[in-house]
Formats: sequence, C-alpha cells, structure tokens
Amino acid sequence: MAKAYVRICINPGFEKKIKEDLVACPEVLSAELTAGEQDMILLVQGENYESILDFVIKKIRKKAGVKITWTNFVVDME
Repeated sequence: MAKAYVRICINPGFEKKIKEDLVACPEVLSAELTAGEQDMILLVQGENYESILDFVIKKIRKKAGVKITWTNFVVDME
C-alpha cells in the first residue's frame, strides 16, 4: 500500500462540503482543516503511487471550490 499527504487550497465557503465529500472516500484515511499555506490536509492510501495520483486528479481536483493541490508521497526508508 502506498500513502501520501495531499494538501488542498480551497475557495472560501467550500471547506465543509469538500471535507464531507472526501471523508466518505475509502482512499481517505484522515482529513483535517488547517490554517496556513493550505486549507486542508488529507492522508490518503492506494495500491500504488499511480492510483493515488489518479484519485487526486479525478476526484479531488475536479471538486468545485478546489483551487490547487500538492501531493507528498510517504517514503518508507526501511
């Protein structure tokens, strides 16, 4: 299993709806609204890195109110 942190910048007023939609997705392990450079941080998982990118591109980026995303893959160094 691959994991990544996905940081999302959201237009004002869309935060609650986007979080509700994303926590219902099986790929999303956690979703937190934040203050700072991004508005939300997700921990997501997939079978591999490609499946995570597919989820980000097809499910997250297409949501109304999403301005930009950054995907940071978790690297297991063991």
